[in-house]
Amino acid sequence: MSFRRCLMILADGARADVFQDLLKKGRLPNIAEHLPHFRTGVSAFPSTTGPAYMPYLTGCFPGTCNVPGIRWFDKEAYSRRPFATHKFRSYVGAETFFIPRDMSHEVNTLFELIPRSFNIFNSVSRGVKRRFNRTWFSRIWYWYYAHLTDHWSLVDRVATRKMVHEMEKSPEFLFVVFPGIDEHSHLASPFHPDALKSYELIDEAIGTLHKKLKSLNQWEETAIFIVSDHGLSETKTHLGLNQFLEGLGISTFYYPKVVFRYRFKAASMVSGNGMSHLYLKGTDGWNGRMLWDEIENRKDRLLNKLLERPEIDVIAGQVAEGVIRVRSRRGEAIIHVGAPLAAPKSGARQGAPLQYQIVGTDPFGYPPLPATMSERDSLHLTANTEYPDALMQLLQIFRSRRTGDLVLSATRGFDLRKRHEVPEHKSTHGSLHWEHMNIPIVSNIPLTGPSVRSVDLFPTVLKLLGRPCPSGLDGIEVLAE
Repeated sequence: MSFRRCLMILADGARADVFQDLLKKGRLPNIAEHLPHFRTGVSAFPSTTGPAYMPYLTGCFPGTCNVPGIRWFDKEAYSRRPFATHKFRSYVGAETFFIPRDMSHEVNTLFELIPRSFNIFNSVSRGVKRRFNRTWFSRIWYWYYAHLTDHWSLVDRVATRKMVHEMEKSPEFLFVVFPGIDEHSHLASPFHPDALKSYELIDEAIGTLHKKLKSLNQWEETAIFIVSDHGLSETKTHLGLNQFLEGLGISTFYYPKVVFRYRFKAASMVSGNGMSHLYLKGTDGWNGRMLWDEIENRKDRLLNKLLERPEIDVIAGQVAEGVIRVRSRRGEAIIHVGAPLAAPKSGARQGAPLQYQIVGTDPFGYPPLPATMSERDSLHLTANTEYPDALMQLLQIFRSRRTGDLVLSATRGFDLRKRHEVPEHKSTHGSLHWEHMNIPIVSNIPLTGPSVRSVDLFPTVLKLLGRPCPSGLDGIEVLAE
C-alpha cells in the first residue's frame, strides 16, 4: 500500500466518543463516506495543544522531544544562567514561535524528512520551508481576532480554504489544524452546539476536499487522516495552584507573573489546566531535579497537602533515573524499566520490559496487571480504562530535563488554574484521564493492532509514502496488511 501524498487534519480538542456519536447520527456524512475507518487512539501526556502535536510530527513523545508541556521551567538552565531567555516558556501567544528551536535536535520532523511539506495553522513547524508554511505569521492574528470575537468558525473555514488551495501545489505532506472544537469547548462545553458545529465544519471540509482532489485526479493517491491531540472534560471548579502554594508559605514563580520575580522557592507551570509541573528549590538551589524521597521528607508535608486537595488526582515524581513513583488517594506504585531504553539503528525504541510494582493498592484502580510487561502490552491492557497508557506516559514525560520535580494530574471536573484564564475556561484537558487522552483516528486506510497511539502515525505516514524511518522512534508502524 503506497500513496503519493498524505494529508493530516488535526481537529484540535476532538473527543473520540463525540466524533463516533456524530458519525452514528449521520451528522458527518462526508467523513462517513470518504474516510470509513474510525478507531479510538491514545494521545500523549500532557494531552495539550503543541506537545501533543509532536507525536504525529516526530514519532516521539513530548518527553523525548524535551517539550513536556505548554509551560515549563528549566531548572538546569536557570541554575546556570538565571537571566537566560530559554529558562522557561509559555506557548500561549508569541512564545509559540520558540517551539521549533526548543525541541530536541535529536528528533526529526516530517517536515524535515519530506521537503515538499506544507503547514497550516500549526506552530510545531520545524523544518517547514518558509514558502510552504502558509500561516507562519498570520496564525497569531487569526487567533487574536477569534479570541476577541469568538468567531472560531471563521478560522476553521480559512483552514479549509487554504488546505484545498494547497492541493493544487501537489504537496507530498500537508498538516493543517482546525482549532474550533477546542476553543468552543473551552468557552462552553465539549457538548455545546457550537463545539458540535465545529465537527460538522470539518465534515464540510472533507466534502470540499474530495471534490477538489477528484477534479485533480488525485483522490485515490492521497492518504488522509483526521486526528486529535486531546479530548476535553467539563470543568466546574478551579484550583489556583500558585495561590495554594503561596498560602503554604512557598513563594511561587508562575505565568503570567514572570517579570521581576526573584527568590521564589517553587515554580508552577500548568498545561491545558488539567496538569502541572511543580519545580522546587532544594538545598543545592535549582541545580538538579529534587527526588521523591526528599520531597516526601519536607517539613511542610507538601505531598500530603497536595493530595488532600480534591482537585488533584495523581502525583508522580522521580525516585531515580527511569524510576517513577506515583501516588493518588487510591494507592501508590513504582514504574520503571529493567534497563535504559535502547535506540536501535532504525525503527522504534526496543526498551526493556516495563516493571509495575504496586505499593498497597493500585493508584489508577487498574484491574490486575502483570508485574512485568512490554510497553506495548501496558498500552493494550490499559487502553480501555480510566487512565489509558498512564504507565508509559509517566515514564516518557520524565525523560525531559524540563519536567517538574512533581507532575500533577487533575481530577475529572477540576482544573489547576484559576485567576488568569480570560474568559473563564468551562472545559479542561491535559491530564491522564481517558476524557483527555482518548482521541479519534479517522482515515481512508485501515490500521491494525488492538490499540494505537498518536505517536504511531509518524512511521505509518513514512511507510505510506515509501520513505525510510529514522532511528529511535517511540511509535511503530500500524498499517493493516
